[in-house]
Amino acid sequence: MSEELPQVLIVIDVQKGFVTPHSQHVVAPLENLQYEFDHVIFTKFYNPDPSPFRKLLAYNGMAPSSPETELALQPREEAVMISRPIYSCVTEPLLVRLKTWGVREVFIAGIATEAGVLKSVADMFELNIRPWVLEDLCASGKNPDAHEAAIKVMSQIIGPQHIISSTGPEASIARS
Repeated sequence: MSEELPQVLIVIDVQKGFVTPHSQHVVAPLENLQYEFDHVIFTKFYNPDPSPFRKLLAYNGMAPSSPETELALQPREEAVMISRPIYSCVTEPLLVRLKTWGVREVFIAGIATEAGVLKSVADMFELNIRPWVLEDLCASGKNPDAHEAAIKVMSQIIGPQHIISSTGPEASIARS
């Protein structure tokens, strides 16, 4: 990453309704990590009625304004919040913000690796925004197998070099 460009962390859907015993391990580290970036964007999923999630998957959770849609961590004061009713966080408000900051690379972490994270990473890649996936700070609320499967898919579609650890040497190289 160029030294002149700001570093951006996108935290996907770390919401009360998605935190389970399988995903709770990412909450505190992400709350701390947000301060190491120039900018941080938090995304929140909500499930309006009607929606394809309700109609096709019979998933009625995460109703707008329900307590389960609240963030499970405390965002820093100047954090940007983006809510959306779809898997991907790659929406017009997010793209406008990245363009305003002049950003072409982002670090991504959050819940659920197999849904919002995977779809957002693929969308960013297709828009020529380099996604760096912080594997250890992504999780599935369902089970570790779903997380691992999504990591394998992302490794194939964006390249294994873009799947990194938040504490590993790859993260230091990517952030320098």
